[in-house]
Amino acid sequence: MFEEMDESAFPEFLAAFWGEKGWDASVTPNDDGTYLVAGDRDNGKRGLIGVRPAEDTEVDASEVEDFAAFCERKGVDVRVMATRGRFTTGARSAADAADVHLLDPNELATSVRDEDAEHLLDDFETGGGGGGLLGRIPSLPVSVPAGIPVVPILVAALVVVAAVFVGPTLLGSVPFIGNGSGGGASGPAVTALSLSDANQTVADVTWDVRTQTDLGNYSAPSGKTFIVVQLNVSSTGNGDVDLRDEHFALAVNDTFRSVQSFENESRSFRSAQLPTLVSSGESARAVVVFVAPESFDGATLVETYEGPGLRFERADLAFDVA
Repeated sequence: MFEEMDESAFPEFLAAFWGEKGWDASVTPNDDGTYLVAGDRDNGKRGLIGVRPAEDTEVDASEVEDFAAFCERKGVDVRVMATRGRFTTGARSAADAADVHLLDPNELATSVRDEDAEHLLDDFETGGGGGGLLGRIPSLPVSVPAGIPVVPILVAALVVVAAVFVGPTLLGSVPFIGNGSGGGASGPAVTALSLSDANQTVADVTWDVRTQTDLGNYSAPSGKTFIVVQLNVSSTGNGDVDLRDEHFALAVNDTFRSVQSFENESRSFRSAQLPTLVSSGESARAVVVFVAPESFDGATLVETYEGPGLRFERADLAFDVA
C-alpha cells in the first residue's frame, strides 16, 4: 500500500491521516532522513509520530525508549512510531512498556482501511503532497543524531506560545515574556532553549533581549530590525567554555537566522561579540545580534546542536552595545 510513496511523502501521508482524525498535524524533516509528525487536538491533547520512512529500516528497542523518554518529559499524550520497515521484537516490548503505539506497513494499512482513509493514498503514492506543510517549515540549522525526532517550529506556535524543540537534551527553556522593544520583562516576546548534544550543562546563561533599528554606526535594512541579545555566561563545569556564533540561531517568522556579522566594526563593538572563552569557574559577557522583520511576533533563541551545553534564564541586564 505504501511502496509507491516517496520517502518524503510517507510522513506527509501520516499527517494527512491524522488530519482526517481531527488532529492539526505538521511535519518536520531531519537531516538523517527521519521525520516527526506533531499534532494537536481541540481538546488540548498533544501527539507525536516518530517516522522512519526507509523500507530497509529496522527500529530497535533503544530508539523506542529514547522516543518514549522524550514524550514523557514533554507530557505528550499520544505516542506513535511509524516505519515502512520493521520493528524488532525488543522494540515492540519496549513500546508496550512505554505506551508507544507502533505502526509498520501492515498495521498502518489496517488502520487506514478501518478509518476509510484509502482516498488519501492517491495524493501521496507518487510523492504528491510534499510541497504543502514541508514547504512552509524550515529545516533546523543543525544536525540531529539518528533516531531523535525534532518537533517542528510552527508559525502559530511562535506567535501564540513558546515553540517546542526536541533534541537529545533540552537544557533550558523560558516561556515568552515581554511585548516591547526594550530589555527586561517589557522586552520583545522571545524565548530561549538548548538543542545541544552535550551530556551536561557546562554554563548558566542569564540573558536579555531588545530590538533597535540602529546599532552603533549600523542601521537595519528597511522593514527590518536588529534583535540584540545580551548574554552573561557563568561556567559551571571543570573546563573552559568556548562560545562561538555558530552555537546560536534565532527562529523567527518560520525562518532560522544566523548571527549577524558586521563589516568595519569598531574595536569596542567587536570585543562585545563572540567568540569568547569563559574560563572554568569564571563569567563573561557577550552580545549576539540577529536581523528580523520589524513586525515579528515572537522568536526563539536556540543553542544549536554543536553548542557546549547551556542553561538559560532571562533577566533584566545592562547591554554592552548601544
